[in-house]
Amino acid sequence: MERSLLSIVGRTTFAAVVLGFTVSWGSSLAIAGDRPIVEECMRCHDVKGYEYEISHSSHAKDKDGKAITCDQCHDPHFNPVTSYYARDEYYDKKIFQPEDFDRKSMQKNVQKSVPAKKCQVCHADLSKDVKGKKISEIGQLSHDAFEGKNGSTRKNCAGCHGNIAHLPDFDRDLTKNAEFAKKLADNPMVKEQKEGS
Repeated sequence: MERSLLSIVGRTTFAAVVLGFTVSWGSSLAIAGDRPIVEECMRCHDVKGYEYEISHSSHAKDKDGKAITCDQCHDPHFNPVTSYYARDEYYDKKIFQPEDFDRKSMQKNVQKSVPAKKCQVCHADLSKDVKGKKISEIGQLSHDAFEGKNGSTRKNCAGCHGNIAHLPDFDRDLTKNAEFAKKLADNPMVKEQKEGS
């Protein structure tokens, strides 16, 4: 009897915690629903820096000519576990330990949050570039493998097409990024940080 009672109390406590967490999370989602997506992302991510980068990239605007938003490329992670992890792992470090806020260590995970289906909203025909010109032979072979027509690959679009919307400092000296890096060279935020330190 005593053991059964403890078991029931334990399960009831666990259920109450889960219910409270779910209600709390639901409230957060309701609040998030009232905010623009970029504002919601800014709660944990340094969106100002990313916005500057994307505004100078080839992905500044979507296929309709409108300023692109985070969720058009990235899968938002509004669930209790990942949202808490992101806040705890990145936001707190950014505020209290900025030297540990390392974009390089985040890069691979971030690339996984850019699913191919989002890229294909604008890039439906993988045999042509955005100007309608046929892509290179190696590009076509890669895209065929991606589509399972000629071999296969586990990479998503961002796995090969890195630094097309954002360009962190550690990748700016790569030859393929020269044009994008030149556009970012006069970044007022970078100048401000250098002058302030």
